[in-house]
Amino acid sequence: MSDATSPGPPAEAIREALEHILASKDFDASERNRRFLRHVVEESLAGQAGRIKGYSVAMAVFDRDASFDPQIDPIVRIEASRLRRALDHYYLTSGQDDAVSVTIPKGGYVPTFTAREAADLPDPVDDPAAVPPEPPSTRSRISRLPRWLPWHGIMALVLVVIVGMVAIWRLGVLPWPPDAQTETTRRQGPAVVVAQLEEGDSEATRLHLGPGLTREIIAALSRDRNLFVFGTDTSFQLGPGNSADALARKVSADYVLSGSISTTPDRIRLLVALIDAKTGRHLWSQSYESPVIPARIVDTQADIARRVVDSVAQPYGAIYEDKITGLTGKAPVQFSSYECVLQFYAYWRRTESALYPSVRDCLERTVVDDPDYADASAALALVYADPVRFGIQPAPVAFDPLERALALAQRAVILAPDAPLGYQAQHLVFWLRHDVEQSFAAARAGLERNPNNAELLADLGGRLCLRGQFADGLPLLTEAFARNPGQPSIYRLGFFLAHYIAGRFEDALTEALKIDQRDNRFTHVAHAIAYAQLGRTDEAAVEVDLLLKLSPDYGDQVVTDLQARNVAPEIIRAVVEGLRKAGLAVPQAGI
Repeated sequence: MSDATSPGPPAEAIREALEHILASKDFDASERNRRFLRHVVEESLAGQAGRIKGYSVAMAVFDRDASFDPQIDPIVRIEASRLRRALDHYYLTSGQDDAVSVTIPKGGYVPTFTAREAADLPDPVDDPAAVPPEPPSTRSRISRLPRWLPWHGIMALVLVVIVGMVAIWRLGVLPWPPDAQTETTRRQGPAVVVAQLEEGDSEATRLHLGPGLTREIIAALSRDRNLFVFGTDTSFQLGPGNSADALARKVSADYVLSGSISTTPDRIRLLVALIDAKTGRHLWSQSYESPVIPARIVDTQADIARRVVDSVAQPYGAIYEDKITGLTGKAPVQFSSYECVLQFYAYWRRTESALYPSVRDCLERTVVDDPDYADASAALALVYADPVRFGIQPAPVAFDPLERALALAQRAVILAPDAPLGYQAQHLVFWLRHDVEQSFAAARAGLERNPNNAELLADLGGRLCLRGQFADGLPLLTEAFARNPGQPSIYRLGFFLAHYIAGRFEDALTEALKIDQRDNRFTHVAHAIAYAQLGRTDEAAVEVDLLLKLSPDYGDQVVTDLQARNVAPEIIRAVVEGLRKAGLAVPQAGI
């Protein structure tokens, strides 16, 4: 092992390892994090490891000026964490046989270089158990051949394999070229290719905006485990300006994301479209603008990429809307694993009780058939928790739903520690178990890894509002709806409560009327109490009648119901006072 102060691999070997990492399609890092890695490696090799600090990295890599304060601007810490994850992924895939490994230990930014001697690897001759039953690639199979086999023998063996594959292909047994996607990848989600963005003017070309933003969008999309995203090599090989038809002929993709980028003296403008790769049909398009600050062009590209991905890939985004439409008329028993999760999101958007049995059954099949699919486990956890959350009575089960839900949520986090849905499930289950602090901790842990996830932002923001912590909750809700305006409208209850408790009843009613979940009793509670406080007694009475059709004994249950949801006592008192004014009989005891 080596850093700047201890002996280790020679500089030439380290630089070769660095170039191998940067050239690999399995190194999923943004352009600036590639600059980050190259900078710290070169500084270490130059004997300047002592200078590698957050301040110096911020100025050299992230275009910050001398006023940079790492306590205020955490960019280096955040990007170092992303870079470490990209390196971890690389060494789990195509980098597993590299002669030299490059890592950045936590707590600093000085890289460590480790010579991975051949003697450290298990020898298939001496240790047959070390050979995996189904090696992942031809490359790894060759790397594990006995060391005494001469290289010309290896090449002859490879030639024999290629000739054999060609012969099989000619017989029509093997498709050519072999499809790069495994059946599991196909089953879990659609394939997306990003066409290299066209540069619409000379300034965009001078700033290299096309390749830079293309790479940023691919990196951001690749973090979504429900998508198969083709790497940057594919996009750059195809070149800019490819039509959807051209892309569909070259790669087996479901969607093409294409667009053009141009500049004005003070702004960058991106026009991007999502295209059905099979039909060429335009499904969605949008424009994005951002101020031009040459010293921060990398940050600008990352921000635009994040906004594009929020619109395209988030739940209830453009891809979801297209895929959920495609499920119409298809029997749930025929759904793939990914389609079962899509069906869950359709249910979750409106919490429609009629969908509950088929969603639960589909996900129960999925976690058996596809046990490593983290989002399916997390979705099933949320589905098991829903009867407790809403007090509905589905078919009886022979287990504790919350206990089973917690186990599934925890499994989802273990399977995919960077995916947000597992943390969202933990957040809900702990909340329903009245462990409020643990619930908030789970949501915050998820947001540390997924700071832009609209659902986690909305869940945490909404529940902070239920606790009366509006100063903390409202900014999260505002950010959530800015990132994903199409998410479930029930999250607007937090805005409603803030206005209602402050006595702004017109604003409260405006927010209440944006909630379109008519099967959710809290929709009618919000409508009824807002109408009542505004003196609109007839409309309040209609909402009370609708509420009692859903929950005939709700007047007797309202206090215990809200307490079971961890609602702050002062909010419970305000809601009960409004319901009484609306005409609902609520006993005095327990308030």
